[in-house]
Amino acid sequence: MQLTLLQRQTCEQILDLYDKDKPVKVDFKAPTGSGKTLMASFIISALIEKETTEKFIFVVATPSSSSLPEFFEKKLNKYKSDLPYGKFEAEYIQSPSSAKGDKIEGTPKIIPAQNKVYIFGKASFGKGRIFSERGIINDFILSATDKGFALVYIRDESHIGGKKSDDDETKKFESLMQGAAKFVLKMTATPDYKDTSARKVILRESDLNNPSKNDNKFLLKTTPKLLLKYDIEDSEILKDAIENFKKIQSEYKTLGLPLRPCMLLQVDNEPTNKEKKKFFLSSLEAIKTELCNNGLAWAQYFGNTDKDSNRVYKDNFTLDEITEPNSEIDIVIFKIGPSTGWDIPRACMLVQLRDVCSSSLNAQTIGRIKRNSYPNLEKNEITDKYYIYSNATELDKDIKVYNYDVKEKFKSEFFAAITIANKKEITKAQATAKLNAAISDYLTTNKNNILQQLNKTFVKKGNELIYKKVRYSVNGNEVYSGISNPFIFLKEYKRLVNDNKFIYDKINKVSDDFYKQNIKNEKICDNSYNALPEYFYIVLFEKYKTELIAVINKHKQFKPIYKVDFLPYDPKSYSEIYDGDPITERAPKSNYLFDITNGEKNRQPLDSKPEKVVFNKLYDFAEGNEKVRIWAKNLTSSNISGEYLDDDKSVRRSFFDFVVKFDCGACLYIEVKDKNDINLDKTKQLKVAYANYFEKQGQKSLFEEPLSISVWQVNNDSITHETFYDKNKINKNLNALTVENLLKTISDLNLSAIVN
Repeated sequence: MQLTLLQRQTCEQILDLYDKDKPVKVDFKAPTGSGKTLMASFIISALIEKETTEKFIFVVATPSSSSLPEFFEKKLNKYKSDLPYGKFEAEYIQSPSSAKGDKIEGTPKIIPAQNKVYIFGKASFGKGRIFSERGIINDFILSATDKGFALVYIRDESHIGGKKSDDDETKKFESLMQGAAKFVLKMTATPDYKDTSARKVILRESDLNNPSKNDNKFLLKTTPKLLLKYDIEDSEILKDAIENFKKIQSEYKTLGLPLRPCMLLQVDNEPTNKEKKKFFLSSLEAIKTELCNNGLAWAQYFGNTDKDSNRVYKDNFTLDEITEPNSEIDIVIFKIGPSTGWDIPRACMLVQLRDVCSSSLNAQTIGRIKRNSYPNLEKNEITDKYYIYSNATELDKDIKVYNYDVKEKFKSEFFAAITIANKKEITKAQATAKLNAAISDYLTTNKNNILQQLNKTFVKKGNELIYKKVRYSVNGNEVYSGISNPFIFLKEYKRLVNDNKFIYDKINKVSDDFYKQNIKNEKICDNSYNALPEYFYIVLFEKYKTELIAVINKHKQFKPIYKVDFLPYDPKSYSEIYDGDPITERAPKSNYLFDITNGEKNRQPLDSKPEKVVFNKLYDFAEGNEKVRIWAKNLTSSNISGEYLDDDKSVRRSFFDFVVKFDCGACLYIEVKDKNDINLDKTKQLKVAYANYFEKQGQKSLFEEPLSISVWQVNNDSITHETFYDKNKINKNLNALTVENLLKTISDLNLSAIVN
């Protein structure tokens, strides 16, 4: 299980906050389904691997004592083989109950062991538990402190705990852990922004599903289809859901994959009232009958001891078995509690019926059907959709649903979408015979520099060889972690080769020959060690990647041919679900592309402060300005995008953040970047593509009407820009203008005076 680019960058951001000299608290917010457990596992592993002088113990606390801690343990052990360091033990520890009169001989102890992960469910440290009442957890922490262990405390779903309703023992546990921990990581859906003592790390859904930010990976489905109406009866909702689900099953069959869609039907706990319980059970039986009448296979999971199905094996199944992509089970009827922490990516439909469900629809439940099930986390039109059918009385307070509708007057307006017309030829394109010679010449020219870098990257420390893995640079100074363990080093090497497979495949034959002739017999680290081929390739990928790509691209026969399609904006209608409160700004008026409904009429939700700054700048210019025909924040699900090639010659798509169409016919597409751009390489690739769009193909420009593409970099409230455009059509230096004057200049263009 490998981290995506954005997951890894987020983990590195959290790891960089660790301080050997003082305690640190971090609030980590990420959407349900974003892989928080995988990222927490990576952080545990990376801390052990990076901070070699620390004696760590890890405590993970979950809000449930039922299945969540058990799932956490299973996932952690499953992920070990793919982590930087996997030689640590993880154990789910349950406390006996004093309330049930469990006979305990003596007082059990929890012994702190280095690098071990202790996983507790909330009930283990609550009222009526041996661990709390006999001070066992207190003794555990005191023992760890006395022995010099550095405690890392990870609180999963921390927004669920820490409430006034928590009993005194639970509060004492939280106070004990956070007071003793050297590093506290609280994974939460609702960070307390007023708490300045905790650093904030935010991973947004819009970033996770932005292909240019996440290496063309989509962790979550992006296209919700909603039927949320309180006035519809259960039977009608279920009938509609079943009819649609059968259509979905047919669509999935066309994929040619061992992947079957699944409907989840959420059920609440049985009422204690006799009459209500009778009604509840009869409603549940009616649902099962309807499913059977429609030929659907269902499984009921209310816990390990409360299972059933309409298959011949009845209750002889596990959650893992019905999770499998090709499981025969079509419908899973489940309760939230026993299945908390359970992942089933093939699930694409959630049905909540008022008579058997809780009164609210929450983010955790919706998150179960949002995970991307398509192979390699690629996006597919069929598997990208997720469906929610509910007549619940209310949405959870953290859920915000925004419905977008393109205004009727703009449905026939056209926008430019840029594609690579000859992308099918990429796989056929071969490098010229001169490439090998060019690579050889480059390596020979840089032989001495490569040897110097080998001696900088691999250093002697005591009696060990240390690989200085650079994490980031500050004011020209490199911050690195030292790796001496050969197994960890080989994992890092394999990861680096895999991440740079495009380059490796092109240069490895020539590079191997160069290594044998020029590097193999060299000594490094004061003549103490041989320069192994793995050391050589690490230096090439870390220090010479840009130059090697330039040599490869120079000798690559393939050159993209761009074409433009002028299309009406699609989709015409779209729904967007936010987990938490997005940033919202003033409601745009008549010349905004969409009507947006959510309680607050037409208020546009935004994902970041830089977007807010740009939105306000456009709002101030566009509202009431007759020279602006249309403006909008572009949806990442739209057809208005630009294709480009990355360094590996893979086709990517850039979804412009904002689009502006002026009354003169000219357009401006805007890409928003923060001053602290976390992915400079991707931004460089975008800028190269944007520049290429405006190179003439033959004697004709790509765009019939002037289009400008501008990268706006936001620094607090100020904006600088780099703008790409056809200089034969716009005879002005747009890059010398402020963003205000850029907007004004494009809006004032006289297209009748421009010749294509």
